[in-house]
Amino acid sequence: MFSIKRLAVIFGMISAVALVAFAQQPATAPTQELRRERMERREKHREARGERMKMRGHRERGVAFRELNLSDAQREQIRAITQRRLDATKTQREELAKLREKRVDGTFAAADEARARALREEIGATMEGMRLETEGVLTTEQKARLQQLKVERKAKREEHQGERKVRREQRLKERQDRLNKTIL
Repeated sequence: MFSIKRLAVIFGMISAVALVAFAQQPATAPTQELRRERMERREKHREARGERMKMRGHRERGVAFRELNLSDAQREQIRAITQRRLDATKTQREELAKLREKRVDGTFAAADEARARALREEIGATMEGMRLETEGVLTTEQKARLQQLKVERKAKREEHQGERKVRREQRLKERQDRLNKTIL
């Protein structure tokens, strides 16, 4: 039979060979499935962020329009303009959604990126036209008030960005301090 010493030597040799083989095994790249999962998570995050931004935009426009004291006729005209412009961009928005799906699937090509950029520009131009057309419905006083609200909103946004920058710098400094403490 085998002695304990002999078994220990055999086990040690097997372990050494396995360790060397494992250490020499190249690191495998993320599989297509892992990439797809990662892209899906990113896309869900983007969609959620988009919804938050969209809701923020609706709130801001709603507040702005409430402060402008629009007449019923003006409200109806603005609704019609908005609906017409949204209907005009429906096909572009649907195509853009399909391109997003291709990005998640991993079949997104350079030509798709160029097409997505073109679609976003088309939609942006249409939305800019909607903004100009909507402002055309407003009276001179309402336009002046709208400009004032835009300036106030921009100042508030810049203030928030400054606060975020300060907080980010504080967190970075705290991390650096913790890292320096662990090193020392």
